[in-house]
Amino acid sequence: MMTEGVKIGKPRPAIVAGFSSQILAGEIADALGSKIVKVTRKQFSDKEIQTTIEENVRGHDVVVVASAAGDPNKQEKEARLLMRAANRAGANKVTLLLPYMWYGRSDDIWDERNSPALIDTIETLRDHCQSVVVADPHNAGLTREKFLDTGSPVKNCTIAHFAYPFAVQLKGLIDSGFIRKEDLLLSHADAGSTKRISRSFRACMYNILDFPDRSADEDDWAQGLKDRDKVTGKIKIKGFSAEVTGKDVVIFEDMIGTGGTACDLAKLLKGMGARSVMLFATSGLFSTDLKKGEPPVASVGRINQSRLDAVFITDTFDHSLTDPDIHRAIEESPIIHTIKTAPYLASIIRALHAEVGKDIQSDRNSISAILKGTHPDQTEDIEKITQPVLFKTGSPLLALMA
Repeated sequence: MMTEGVKIGKPRPAIVAGFSSQILAGEIADALGSKIVKVTRKQFSDKEIQTTIEENVRGHDVVVVASAAGDPNKQEKEARLLMRAANRAGANKVTLLLPYMWYGRSDDIWDERNSPALIDTIETLRDHCQSVVVADPHNAGLTREKFLDTGSPVKNCTIAHFAYPFAVQLKGLIDSGFIRKEDLLLSHADAGSTKRISRSFRACMYNILDFPDRSADEDDWAQGLKDRDKVTGKIKIKGFSAEVTGKDVVIFEDMIGTGGTACDLAKLLKGMGARSVMLFATSGLFSTDLKKGEPPVASVGRINQSRLDAVFITDTFDHSLTDPDIHRAIEESPIIHTIKTAPYLASIIRALHAEVGKDIQSDRNSISAILKGTHPDQTEDIEKITQPVLFKTGSPLLALMA
């Protein structure tokens, strides 16, 4: 059935994959019914790289999917080369999709001689694309502002949070009887996360979890209380802002670095009487401290030995091609579960590239509706653009049903 106001037949965008995003890009292409454009890559003896788009993209909309997994400097350079190549080959429009944006955490000026790398990164990327989708950036406000600066060719910058797939996962836990909705305590890790938990993030949670009595305009979520040493950067957990006895505490973060803060927070919450502690983090970096001689999988091991009952990450930061040992450790972990995001991200790309008429009367091309969980594809079939993952053998969540 054709939706009034939406013109069917516009060519689907062609997908160009950065090295560390090849799997995700392929799944996005499948969800869109689009073509993955062949790319050849070379690295010379002096470590310089060369990328070539091997197929015709003239007159097509092109989506370059590029993430920072692996070497962020190399991936950033490759993304610029791919966008340049698409533009030189005559692409009609280039959209940059950043599942995890490199240098996203370098958004502060620590002293007069320091320059935030995030600003430099955005300024080097924005000259080569007309539209950008950034998945859950560490500083959404600054990211959007710099991409849309006066004189920038970028006309649209979409900040894509993952409230919808996270909410569907929680709904599955409630429907299966692992947790009770009335005992659910939604929270974020600290005060710095407040801006990330936006109105649309809360609205989506309340829509999918059926909390009609809660207002998305009111930021009433609990949060961790912590201090950061300004010299060492080390974080110390000192408390929590709500009573947690008997509660199933859910913490939302944009990423997991070494996992130390999450593990410390789970220990604190369990000591305060929490029934369960779950962490939802968009990107699982699982980085390690090489200075301490830690093995590459140390952060995953830390999670496995912690008081966390479950960690849900997305596939936006994919280790499979860049750090196979970490990828294997994640796969084998009974605690860490990976949510597939390609159908969800594809729905945003589809809405961005929809050709619409003046009489549009539906939300089929509305990104705002997707983010709030009210898009027709979400209300008509909740599993069309995301599905909850199954628990692994040995998951502590399984004991909650005992």
